[in-house]
Amino acid sequence: MGPSNISKKTFLIDELRKQAEGKAASPQNTSPNEAQIRSSIDSLLWQIYGWMEEVARYLDTLHPPVAHEFRLGNVLTFGALTLSDSFASYRRQRFEDQDLLEYIEFFYRLKAPNNTIIRVQSSSADEIETRMRVAGLSFEVSPQINEWKKVHAVQFDVKPEIKSNIRFEPDYIQHKIGIRLANVDRFDAIYLVFPPSQLDEDALEDLVRLVLGEKNTFMSRAPWQTHWRPTKPAIHSYRPSPRYLG
Repeated sequence: MGPSNISKKTFLIDELRKQAEGKAASPQNTSPNEAQIRSSIDSLLWQIYGWMEEVARYLDTLHPPVAHEFRLGNVLTFGALTLSDSFASYRRQRFEDQDLLEYIEFFYRLKAPNNTIIRVQSSSADEIETRMRVAGLSFEVSPQINEWKKVHAVQFDVKPEIKSNIRFEPDYIQHKIGIRLANVDRFDAIYLVFPPSQLDEDALEDLVRLVLGEKNTFMSRAPWQTHWRPTKPAIHSYRPSPRYLG
């Protein structure tokens, strides 16, 4: 009689456990779990923000050299760069009933020693101007007039600086964090998309070493994506930080 009763009790416990696990996984109980996941991603982003803000202060004091060389086709090259004007900022959003970070940004400038002056044929000037604007370069344009009063060439006086930024964008629905690198090691913008668990301090150190041109290990930590956008909730609102309105 004893063993039989124990067997029945064990069977009952197993059934109750399965029912409880099934209820925990049912749709009506997913929202609290999702809210907790969103909170953990938000908490990680605040840690990243604090880390990047501290790094930005140090870099803005040191103005370190940057080993990257930036080329715009065969017409323009920036080298002997130094980093300056670095700072970190953020923007908040309302996601359902939670107040979460929408993104973090790290801004800085790469400065070259002198202005660069280039002259191109008028036939290619529009293309060159477009490429420089896409790269975020500042410049002045001077058409060159020939003896027949026609534009035969165009001169660009290019300001010796590159505007760079790194943006951390969380996807609270897919549980990912995309990092957009704009003018970090080249004239281009790409995304690397990470699971939050992979964005530890080692990864952030690799990111800063990439910025400085010391090594490019960060670029192999996640696949590259040319276009990536985080999934947005159906209804959300924005809350800019006091330090940055954009």
